[in-house]
Parts: sequence; structure tokens; C-alpha cells
Amino acid sequence: MKNLVKTLVIIVFFGLLLFIVTGILKRVKEIKVSEDKISTLPHFSLPDLNGRIFNTSEIREGPVLLVRFHPECGHCGYELNEIFKSGLTARGVMVLLITVAPENEAAAFLAQFDTCKDDNIVSMTDTALVLSDIFSRNVIPSNYIYDKELKLVKALYGEYKIETILKYLETGE
Repeated sequence: MKNLVKTLVIIVFFGLLLFIVTGILKRVKEIKVSEDKISTLPHFSLPDLNGRIFNTSEIREGPVLLVRFHPECGHCGYELNEIFKSGLTARGVMVLLITVAPENEAAAFLAQFDTCKDDNIVSMTDTALVLSDIFSRNVIPSNYIYDKELKLVKALYGEYKIETILKYLETGE
């Protein structure tokens, strides 16, 4: 009887171990596929806050800073404030602001930054979660920095100081 219990425990242990390892390998594969998708600025279409559909194929050259944020995120508010104070768009950086929040919430949140006057800032809503399939890491805030050739320089997950973002935008590495 003891041998039967030991055998069952061993079988359950190895079954559980196999299940965990399979899950980890699947997740690693998903991340690799996502990294391949975002290695250049991915093509997607989303509605901007003016009701127009913005397509990333309209962007011919970078640098581009793609920021995924949410209006209720305090870290996002701090980071966006720092981005706008830094004058990135005056340096020719295209800033894509993308949120899963409804259009009215996003517009109210972004109104504090007065982004509507700048042609290099495009604010979009992704209520259909289109980017969740492209960018497998759904950390808010997330910053994706693309160089002049629209190749990914760096993906930053979580809140970062503007100096870090500027460093990657300026050096391109």
C-alpha cells in the first residue's frame, strides 16, 4: 500500500512539473512571437480622439514614442506630464498615446496636458484590445521607443523617468 501511495505521489508530482514547464515554455514562445511583431513599428489602425482612424502606416520615419497608459493610473499621469514638459515633439519625435479607456475618459484625462495643439501627438483608444494581441505584455504604463527607421530601440515597462526615455530616443540604442 505504501508503494502505491509513493508511486501516485511521484506520478502526480511529475505530472504537475510537466504542466508547469509546458506553461512556461508556452509563455516564452508567446513573448518571442510578440518581440518579433514589435521589432519594427507594427501596423495597426485605431480611432483617435477626434473620431478619425489613425493607421501607423502613415508614419514614414521616426523617432516614435508609443505610450500605453490609462487615465486612472497615477504613474501614467506623472510620466505623461514629464514627457510633455520635455518638449519631445519639438525635437521631431512622434508620440502615440494609446489607452483602453473609453474616449470620453481619455479626452478628459489628456485635456490637462493640452495635447490637441501638437500634430506630432496622436491620442487613440483601443477599447477593442487590438494591441493586446500585438504587445503581449500588458503593463501600464509601457513605452516603446522606435528609431528613425522605425526599429524598436527599447521597450520600457512601468514608470520611467524622462531622462531614461530621452536617453534611448537620443542615442537610438
